[in-house]
Amino acid sequence: MARVPHELTIDILCHLSSWCSSIEDPDFIKLHLSHSLKTNTNHSLLLRPCGYHFFSVNYDSLKTTQTLKILGSCNGLLALKNNNKRIFLWNPSTRKSQVLPSTEIGRAGLTFYGFGYDPISDEYNVVRMLNKRFGFLANNAMHWMAFKSPQSGKENLAGFDLASEEFRSVELPDFCLDEPFWFGIGTMGGYLCLSAVHGELGDIVADVWIMKEYGVKESWSKLISWNQPHYIPSVVVPLAFSKNGKKVLFNIGYQWFSFDERDRFVWYDVGSERVENVEIKGLPSSFDVHLYVESLVPLNSNAQQ
Repeated sequence: MARVPHELTIDILCHLSSWCSSIEDPDFIKLHLSHSLKTNTNHSLLLRPCGYHFFSVNYDSLKTTQTLKILGSCNGLLALKNNNKRIFLWNPSTRKSQVLPSTEIGRAGLTFYGFGYDPISDEYNVVRMLNKRFGFLANNAMHWMAFKSPQSGKENLAGFDLASEEFRSVELPDFCLDEPFWFGIGTMGGYLCLSAVHGELGDIVADVWIMKEYGVKESWSKLISWNQPHYIPSVVVPLAFSKNGKKVLFNIGYQWFSFDERDRFVWYDVGSERVENVEIKGLPSSFDVHLYVESLVPLNSNAQQ
């Protein structure tokens, strides 16, 4: 009987995450992760209705599966915090975990976290900040919207390089929004992504910008300008591209503007500008959401706090 070529076997196993859980070869692990990122497969949505409690939703089937407590996610690893305030990393795909060393920190203010990977040192880092929001990873740096000083009335995008452990400033696009209802920034498809909701001629408009070349202000490009006639103001968060790259999955949140509407998901077709509602049973009425990609990344000494 003819043997299946090794390259074809690897490609087949990359599509079968249940088989991959028993494979620990470093090259295969990186290939499996790269395949998931490039093809928008093996993804989950993490929904936070309140505090640190999360729901996990399979991105392909969009069905609620389990509840989690989480600080951040990167390359299939979750940074978690238990009731004893110990921080540990967990890979849901391999069911393996690692407790991080305990460190003391003063009670100077609210504490938030960011979790990311530095490919230069091959280390995963949990970054803890005071008086800043949850961080997100882009271009090997954790990012937060922050004030330059307590007296400053304008927020800026700050990045913390995981390799050099230095801060950097990232300029935002010059979008004309006198009084936006809401705006937020994160990542989508590997790019920095800014979304803003504002009023225009009596309608509600959601704009989405992406930074095609990291750190270059002139590379900000408006991807979507979505007119929502007669809709009430909302939080409009782009989450991910579809597998064919023609649609964008949005989380529409109303918690800041209406007590009657429930948060929801929609697909937005970039070409036709058509909107399709996504029905997921068992969701809370209000939540935040993050995208998570499954992987076989092992937990060992390459994690630090």
